[in-house]
This record gives sequence, C-alpha cells and structure tokens, in this order.
Amino acid sequence: MSTPADFSTAQYTADSEVLWMASQGHVSALGYYLLCLLFGWLLIPVVMGAIRFLQLSRHQYELTEQRLYERSGILFRRAEVLELYRVIDLSVEQPFLQGLVGSGRVILTTRDRSTPRIVLEAVPDPLAVADLIRDRVERCRVAKGVREFN
Repeated sequence: MSTPADFSTAQYTADSEVLWMASQGHVSALGYYLLCLLFGWLLIPVVMGAIRFLQLSRHQYELTEQRLYERSGILFRRAEVLELYRVIDLSVEQPFLQGLVGSGRVILTTRDRSTPRIVLEAVPDPLAVADLIRDRVERCRVAKGVREFN
C-alpha cells in the first residue's frame, strides 16, 4: 500500500525566538495622569492613576517569527495571539506627544475574526517595528504558501 501524497507546501518551523518585545508606553496616558494629579487632593484620582500605571506597565507586546502576542491585565492576565500570515495591512500613526518622544501606534488590519484590528499603542520607533512586522508577515506567507487576492 502506498503512502498518500502530501500536496501542502506549508512547513512547520519552531516559534521560539523573540524578535521584538515592548510594553505600552505611558505617554499614551499623559492626559489621564495630569487629570489625576490635578484632582489628587480627592485621593480617588490618585488610586485611579496608580491602577492605570499598572495596567500600562503590564500591557506587553511580543513578536516571534510566526506570531504576535499581546498580553494585558493586572491580576487576571489575558493573552491575544495573532498568526502573522493573517495580517492584511499595516499603518503607523504618530500623535503629537508620542512623536515628540519617538513613539507611535502600529495598526494591524487582519483576517482574524476575533480581532480584525490590532493597535500596538505607544511603541518605541514605530516605523522600524512596522517594517519588522511586515518582513515577518511576508516570510510567514511564503513559508505557509498563503497568497492574498483582492
């Protein structure tokens, strides 16, 4: 009896090497922090500011060869995983304050049903990050034999 032919061009490769890692920058919440300081005499805004600080500190992005991981949460962690071959489009935005400190947003439009749009908020050097993601997306598509038709 002969073995069935394998017509797939997709090959599995290990996804262990971390290519890029960052956490969400605090410059994205600068206005929130200023309001909390302005009304700090009420004590509740100070607690709210501290919680926001912890939330942003624990919001992390990690790019591997095949996936983008987004982890968030203080007590209860949530992880979102995106297969890079599902990315359709990338764009970069640099709001004024984020541009002053060299950070910005990388916006990914995907074919993923659970998260069709992913925003990497306040990441350092967003153009370099977008180029790295774009390169990894193309490599994943070639490795998996995925082609996009308009």
